[in-house]
Amino acid sequence: MPSAAITIDGNEMDLMPERALFLRAAKALVVADLHVGKSESYRRFGVPSAEGIDEELLVRLSRAAMRAGARVIVVVGDLTHSAVGIGEAEMQRFAEFRERCALPIRLVEGNHDRGVGTLPPEWMIDRVRGEFALGGVRFEHEPPAVAAAAWTVSGHLHPMLAVARGARSVEAPAFVIDHARRTIVLPAFSKFTRGVRFEPSAGVELFAIAESEVVGPIGGAA
Repeated sequence: MPSAAITIDGNEMDLMPERALFLRAAKALVVADLHVGKSESYRRFGVPSAEGIDEELLVRLSRAAMRAGARVIVVVGDLTHSAVGIGEAEMQRFAEFRERCALPIRLVEGNHDRGVGTLPPEWMIDRVRGEFALGGVRFEHEPPAVAAAAWTVSGHLHPMLAVARGARSVEAPAFVIDHARRTIVLPAFSKFTRGVRFEPSAGVELFAIAESEVVGPIGGAA
């Protein structure tokens, strides 16, 4: 599964097709917007949704961490979707995932996480309000409006990019590298999300996830 290697301010990183970022020096796998329990919350409100969404997501997360050789997982917001969607089955499923994947997990609270409340201790989540830094990189759920001193990795927007697929175009999840704001916006790790479409522009590089590889950069020229 080909990743795209980039270097930002001396930090070597891999943009992974699993929808994750790997910081090589810190050995940190960084993901955003898992929205665990979203499909269950929809069902509880009478909206049909597919089964197995969270199972696939957690398997992909553990495999990505293993493939990268990660020593820590950083979730840049919205690990969970809503309190309504976190029932006994969801709590048990995530606890079983933690038995298989015991790496430290740092969660930077997102807007959805704040509505869920305290997470089960079996999940072993180190929860951070606001922001924190690791290896010279900041982590904050919502992209900053202005550039910070250090590069920031964010989520929240679920960026997408239109890519050609034969005679038509489809939306693909994308990584956004915004040089003016010194920000990397990650694609939603969950596949059960909609997103904001980005267009190539000056100073903004886009990397699309096309099936099992990361393609780019697209745009970015001054």
